[in-house]
Amino acid sequence: ELAYVQYKIGKPDDATSTIDRFIRTYPRHRHIAYAYYLKAIINFDRNVGVLSRVFHTDPSSRDLNGPLTSFNDFNEVLRRYPNSIYAADARQRMVYLRNELARHEMVVGLYYLRRGAYVSAANRGKYLIENYPQSEYEGDAIALMAASYSKLGQTTLADDSKRVLQQNYPEHPYLTGKWPNYEGFFRKLNPFAG
Repeated sequence: ELAYVQYKIGKPDDATSTIDRFIRTYPRHRHIAYAYYLKAIINFDRNVGVLSRVFHTDPSSRDLNGPLTSFNDFNEVLRRYPNSIYAADARQRMVYLRNELARHEMVVGLYYLRRGAYVSAANRGKYLIENYPQSEYEGDAIALMAASYSKLGQTTLADDSKRVLQQNYPEHPYLTGKWPNYEGFFRKLNPFAG
């Protein structure tokens, strides 16, 4: 409970240290699943905390180290304690974090596309699809690849990407010529923006 109190009074580093010490000292304790879960929650709140909500900042536009750490912590909860009472919440938070990580890749990919770095933009789309499957931004990643390949004059790759997009996301704005509407798209990515 000391770790929980430290977390609640705004001392996440102390709370994490307390949890790590507890895990090392009592690896078979009957509440060890809670210790792992609390550690994941602490790291989650560091990334999606009060400042993000108050100042309406987009977590995906920041450093990815925090969300990756949090994702890995929740994954550890699921790996070690798949039947615990914390498993369902850990799964939901992992879905959220996967979408945030995918959103970051999309923001960077669109930045590259706007700047004319088409190879980098296509690579970001490919990376997003490979590393964050079934995220909210999978269709946008395919569209990013299609637009980038088209700009590079790689018609075969562009047509393949467009065909995949048509089969999986037939209503995507790229197919109607309305993508990327950068202003609208960035508002979709960051609903807190102006």
